[in-house]
Amino acid sequence: MASLRFSVTFPALLFLLLSLWVVEAHTSRKLISNNDQEGQNISHLFKDGVFEDPTMYMFFKIDDLKLGTKLPIYFDKNDLRKLPPFLTRQEADLIPFSESKLDFLLNHFSISKDSPQGKAMKETLQRCDFKGIEGEYKFCGISLESMLDLAKKTIASNADIKVMTTKVTVPDQNTISYALLNYTFAEAPKALHGIKVLGCHRMPYPYVVYYCHGHKSGTKVFEVNLMSEDGIQRVVGPVVCHMDTSMWNADHVAFKVLKIEPRSAPVCHFFPLDNIVWVAK
Repeated sequence: MASLRFSVTFPALLFLLLSLWVVEAHTSRKLISNNDQEGQNISHLFKDGVFEDPTMYMFFKIDDLKLGTKLPIYFDKNDLRKLPPFLTRQEADLIPFSESKLDFLLNHFSISKDSPQGKAMKETLQRCDFKGIEGEYKFCGISLESMLDLAKKTIASNADIKVMTTKVTVPDQNTISYALLNYTFAEAPKALHGIKVLGCHRMPYPYVVYYCHGHKSGTKVFEVNLMSEDGIQRVVGPVVCHMDTSMWNADHVAFKVLKIEPRSAPVCHFFPLDNIVWVAK
């Protein structure tokens, strides 16, 4: 299968991310606020029983993970001109990164506390400061170097660590659609056995920050090959299935999206194009 996988060095990782964000006109799921993530009240996302917010269409049931299954999936195109900059490790280490320093950081970046950007910064810092649930490992990478080092430290003691990403291909780049489309599994999903995995999600912040997390057990990774209903657009990349959701918040939005009893079944999800999945034997 044609997903991007290779042993990673810092230059390779830098090239990968630059190619995702600059060459491919990448897409990204919008941040779900902490309240929405925990599912405290998502009724405003529904209309006539359907999610008004198409970014909710990323979760699916493990029984759907098979050749021929059709699912609605949404890819959201970002404005490349508004992407935050990369910082080197030296630059990032000079700036505090903690909710306790929020007032200083807002002033440093000239951002109002009550603005959407200020609220998003607070949520990112809260998530990065928050202690993981039992059996979870997590960290926030505030530079490419730190993310690579932490990923290797967390799941691989040697350099044999690989990156998986999601990639959209079309015959003509001008025909890429970022609307909610029906996709079909064009090939049988390929299970990757005996690996450790970290999913890294880009967070809203004045510079690039990735929230990375994984579980010591109960997670399965698959490579999938999807084809849009019109046969034009192909999506190749990773999906992760969380086999044990018993420790999840009972109000997690995924249970509501899938209309399943909380903590009762596995939850699978796709990855936006600017997310990264690290895998290691």
